[in-house]
Amino acid sequence: MTVLKFIYTILAATVVLAFFYILPYFSPGQKAEYDYAFVDPDKESFELLKESETLEAEFEKEAALGKVTEGALEKLRKAIAIQEIYIEKSRIRDRTPADRLLKLKTRFQNIQAAPLADIVADLEKRAKIDFEAKKYDSARALYQQAYDVQSTINSDYPLSEYKDIKKSVVYSREAKMIMALPMYTESVDAENAAKAALDSGNWRKAQDEFERAINLVSQMNAKFPSSHYSDYARLQRLEVELASLKSASIDENKRKYIKKAESALENKDYLLASEAYGDALELQKEINKTFPKSRYASEESVAELERKRSETFSWKFGVEILNQEKTLDSALRKGNMREVSEISQNLLRKAEQFKHDFPQSSMIGADLLLRLRYINFMLKDIPEIQNLVNSNLIPLVGVQGKKMLNTEVTQKLFTLVMQENPSRYAENPLNPVESVTFDDVNRFNKRLSWILGRKVALPTEKEFLDCLGSLRYVDINEISWNNLNSSGTTKPVASKKRNDKGFYDLIGNVAEFVQPDGNSDVLRVQVMGGNSQSSTDEIARVEKISVDPKQRNRMIGFRIVVSDGEQAK
Repeated sequence: MTVLKFIYTILAATVVLAFFYILPYFSPGQKAEYDYAFVDPDKESFELLKESETLEAEFEKEAALGKVTEGALEKLRKAIAIQEIYIEKSRIRDRTPADRLLKLKTRFQNIQAAPLADIVADLEKRAKIDFEAKKYDSARALYQQAYDVQSTINSDYPLSEYKDIKKSVVYSREAKMIMALPMYTESVDAENAAKAALDSGNWRKAQDEFERAINLVSQMNAKFPSSHYSDYARLQRLEVELASLKSASIDENKRKYIKKAESALENKDYLLASEAYGDALELQKEINKTFPKSRYASEESVAELERKRSETFSWKFGVEILNQEKTLDSALRKGNMREVSEISQNLLRKAEQFKHDFPQSSMIGADLLLRLRYINFMLKDIPEIQNLVNSNLIPLVGVQGKKMLNTEVTQKLFTLVMQENPSRYAENPLNPVESVTFDDVNRFNKRLSWILGRKVALPTEKEFLDCLGSLRYVDINEISWNNLNSSGTTKPVASKKRNDKGFYDLIGNVAEFVQPDGNSDVLRVQVMGGNSQSSTDEIARVEKISVDPKQRNRMIGFRIVVSDGEQAK
């Protein structure tokens, strides 16, 4: 027994020694075995380089015959090993020896990798042929083999021209793609079956097939994320289809309730309409919560149905408030301040309570609340404001239902309405208001319309010119403040003669804003009539001048046109 153990030990040691002896021949990065005697360093380096070059030359001579033998390859391997020793011994800083070593190693690895590259090319070719023939299992196995061999080239022969990381990626992807193909085909069949079931009205089958398709696509995305068939967008689309299918009946019932509400509105049954909108709202909320991926899910629909439910429920109260607003306008037009006071205070309380109780309703807007608060605040000044306006209105020439202020808006009137005065020539409250922006003018007109219960606006260019009339036989100095008689400042309105239409200061004093026409540049507005710094020739031309609407100019003011009997908006 002892003898046998000894023999086995000797054999095992022999095998280990043999393994380490042949290992260098399978490792391209290892130095070749080479015995040399120590000599003078300079001489040794020279001899080593010469021997390495000789071995390389012999290799190239044999390789030129067309086939590289193992013996020739052994010479190249030794040339590499000797070059490594030469570099180590000589310690030369020049890169030439290192470049030569790299060239030798590259040559060696190209020769070693070439047969493997041929194998890869053959495997790829056969895989493509099998794939076209629908031999998917064989094609997948061949791509996997091509991946394995190419990976060996990439790791073992990194200097060779056959190293190609992209090829490894492609082969791996192709193998996974083929593995995923049956699952993809099955998912497409399931999706088509679902669509066919929908067309035939078989909702139960359609739902089952969509669920099967979703399950298959989910598996593909998880198992083969880098394959051609991995498709997260498709998964989302299928989930939308399934959720929409499951929620379709709920959406249909929701639409029935909406139709019921609309029919109730036509019959002015606002309570029934509100209840129907409420039922539709609950169904929409159910869809949003249970089937958020459904195409019928919509937060906008929830908001719209809430608004409609609130609006229809509050309709009776809203109509009552709007009718009282009309009564308020009538009282304002008549100048019946006792009635105005009673209605406006009562109406403001109702409107504020309405907005508190029905915040979603759009019947009573913020503008109405603002108007009612303004009127209540201005109650004591309203009679004076109305008198300043109504006593100075003259009917427009050739226009029914419209009157224009016979003077420019004074600083007194502007201050009463706006509670501020931007004018620079402010020594006399009867001077025309000036240094107003176009936005100031629009806000003034809106507030004045609230007070008068009528629409207030700027005159159009045509209305301005019609009220001015012809200047051919007119002494411009008599009816205007201009650069010859004004000392360059504005003067109190109506301190010159009125024109033959009954209007003061349509020319001179301050230039006046007119309504922009449909073709106007939104960044520019127009003024007409000239000012107290204009020459009589300029005034006589009655030109329309474009100005910046945000500009504050002490030579620009305005006058207003009031429509009879129109409710203020």
